[in-house]
Amino acid sequence: MKRPTKTPPPAKAPRSRLVRAEMPKAKPTALAKPPKAPARAEPRSLDPVNLALELVGDAWSLLIVRDLMLRGHTGYQAFLRSGEKIATNILADRLLRLEHNGLITKAADPADARKFIYALTARGADLAPVLVELILFSHRNAPRIDMPKDVLQEMLRNKPAFTARLIRASAPKVKRQVKPRPQLPELSDETLSLF
Repeated sequence: MKRPTKTPPPAKAPRSRLVRAEMPKAKPTALAKPPKAPARAEPRSLDPVNLALELVGDAWSLLIVRDLMLRGHTGYQAFLRSGEKIATNILADRLLRLEHNGLITKAADPADARKFIYALTARGADLAPVLVELILFSHRNAPRIDMPKDVLQEMLRNKPAFTARLIRASAPKVKRQVKPRPQLPELSDETLSLF
């Protein structure tokens, strides 16, 4: 009987003597790129209801607008703490879509450069009548709603005034630029003697 012969282990590849600076650089990951807002070239139709729904047609977008308008939330963490428990990936996507559609703005937080402050634009504030109508619809048709009674009573008592006040409070504050008055030429004694 023949004994099986052992095959020698494969030879190790020679070790590279590259210095760290000479090593090829890794390609940037996909996370390095900022996310792009999904853009539809053309709307499905020019129907006004369709156009509005393409901007804010999902529940999460309207809830973010509600938080900005009625609850005073301005930061990412505040949106996450809302009662609906939105997932972080959905929140990031909806904030990006709302910003892309011109309904909200995003600015760096002066107190913490790692955070952003979100605010409604004038276009976003124009959604106040929609929110008021949704709240009043729920009041009429749901067995219970979570809304302060005084706010609800104010809506019921004078809906147009409440809505107008909500739009003014939610719209961005426009700083009026005071134009300097033109300098009048100094009057001399000679000019005064003409009169």
